[in-house]
Amino acid sequence: MNYKFNLEFVFSAVLLFLVIISFISNFVALLTAFIFTFIVPGLICLNTGWFKLKNGVAVFIPLFSVMFSTHLIYYLSLLLGYSKETILISFLILAFVYLASLTSKNKFDTKPISIKLNKDYLVFIFIFFISLAILYKSVWFESKAGVIITGSNWQDTPLHYAIIESINNGNFPPQMPYYAGIKMQYHYFVDFHTAILEKTYGFMPKLLPLLNSIFILIFAISIYSLAKNIEEKGAIISTIIATFGWGFSYFTLLSALFTDFNPMVNYIYQYNGFFGLPPIFDNLLQQRPLLVGLPAFTFVLTLLRDFEDKNRLILAGVVTGLLFRFHVLSFFCCFVAFLINVILRIRALKPHYFYFLVSIIIALPFIFSASHSATINLPWAFYFLKGNPVVYYTANLGIPFMVAMIAIAFKRVEEKLLKYVFVVLFLLPNLISFTPNPWDMYKFFHFSWIPISVISGIMLSRIKKEVAMILVLLSVLASASVVIYNVSTNYIAANWDEYNAGMWIRNNTEERSVFLTYYSIHSPPTMIGGRLRVLSYLNWPYGHGIKLDEIWERVKDVDMAYNGSASDLKNVIEKYGVKYIYVGREEIRNYPKCIERFDKIKWLRLVYDRGIKIYKVNFEN
Repeated sequence: MNYKFNLEFVFSAVLLFLVIISFISNFVALLTAFIFTFIVPGLICLNTGWFKLKNGVAVFIPLFSVMFSTHLIYYLSLLLGYSKETILISFLILAFVYLASLTSKNKFDTKPISIKLNKDYLVFIFIFFISLAILYKSVWFESKAGVIITGSNWQDTPLHYAIIESINNGNFPPQMPYYAGIKMQYHYFVDFHTAILEKTYGFMPKLLPLLNSIFILIFAISIYSLAKNIEEKGAIISTIIATFGWGFSYFTLLSALFTDFNPMVNYIYQYNGFFGLPPIFDNLLQQRPLLVGLPAFTFVLTLLRDFEDKNRLILAGVVTGLLFRFHVLSFFCCFVAFLINVILRIRALKPHYFYFLVSIIIALPFIFSASHSATINLPWAFYFLKGNPVVYYTANLGIPFMVAMIAIAFKRVEEKLLKYVFVVLFLLPNLISFTPNPWDMYKFFHFSWIPISVISGIMLSRIKKEVAMILVLLSVLASASVVIYNVSTNYIAANWDEYNAGMWIRNNTEERSVFLTYYSIHSPPTMIGGRLRVLSYLNWPYGHGIKLDEIWERVKDVDMAYNGSASDLKNVIEKYGVKYIYVGREEIRNYPKCIERFDKIKWLRLVYDRGIKIYKVNFEN
């Protein structure tokens, strides 16, 4: 006991030492940031002894640490300003709190985590490294032609870079970097967490592949923990299905292999087509809020299974409350699970059931400031479901869905909570749409995939091993197409001229300055330079709550600024507070005569001309 006690105090001293050295060493600061945002807050919470976790410790520590540390730094930054020094001060506070937690009488007994060093362990190693290998080749991969962001990540990842880099370049509290002048309405805290890590070191875009892989691993462990709590034998099958499983869309891939296969064309996901539900692994690689939302929801499900444990209900509420700014839909799904549990016990309600509502108190500051522009629309199924619903969902969700449905129909599912969570989350997109963009309701199928995976994994573990292996293989083949698509494509996000322009912008223009650009996906002023722009790819602001008529007004203004007279340009500049005008390949392609026009305007000063032109607005001359 003494030996263990002394080791913990040594660890506490090491934490303090790392924070102090971090003020002078960026490398140590980055290492310290990983320790304090992935480990220390979770250990502190466990050391209080308030929560007795029989399982799920390996999920709780990194998940809670990420969520708590991000909130702590957010609130400290509101008081002190967002900076590396503020981040390190937060670590200093956590180090002293950890030291104090060691004196707790009910301190957590740090026994080995419940993942055995056997074949199960090898599955987690594989999940992490396959994710890292794919992301390394597809997210910020530097080639002779430029920076590649490709595959699943080509569209949304530039948005996340824009948020991260703009926050680290003065955009705090953040405006939408892709819709300047409007406060951030997106659940951006997973990007804020990445920004915090990067802020300790400096510009480090390769953090995203590593962090996304870590969160995918946490998701896999969360599924394993949930399934193991129910039936240990099905835990690893559930984990494999949850991470790589999906439907029968791989038949299109197999048929293409025997003809003229092209990874850019023969990808199995078909937006607004018959195979219209994107595979889970596809979304794990790119949808950064889901990387926290899915494991957090899974962990809350694990806690809610024991509805009589007051402390576990409080912990479920705390995690749910911290989740709001990381993923709003996950926050909602946690409440769905809570309400289902309440309804199941409606005849014998107990006051402690409502301890879960501590989540509302924690999330309240963000709930009050959140955008409520979303309206009730026709259901997702009205816009996107193709053909017979039974055929469509069976084709898209495959064998795990079929096994789960059979298990429920024949009452082979003892877990009422998982059964009803699956049914409710699956039905929601078919009954209603309340996300700003109705398309985003498809994410409920990914949350319903959690109970589908666990139920089907447990059912498959009960049948003959050889049959189970074949069915699992046929369940995960869809991810083969995801892997091929990501490693075989090479879309250029920024050529080297654009990269250099982005770095020049980062180093030579004012923080929070607004750039006028074309409304493209890839834009060096935001995703590299960290500045704001008037308008981006239209689906980003639309999906984050901006009304379509307002977006189209900006589209017209941007077009008018590049195509119109000097007076038109001046009106747009004054309307949006534009300081710089960017002319790159997208701008030249869409507005071929804009350079000729801008060169004649006396109050525009050419400040950058290296294959790309940047003009600074100077009305004083």
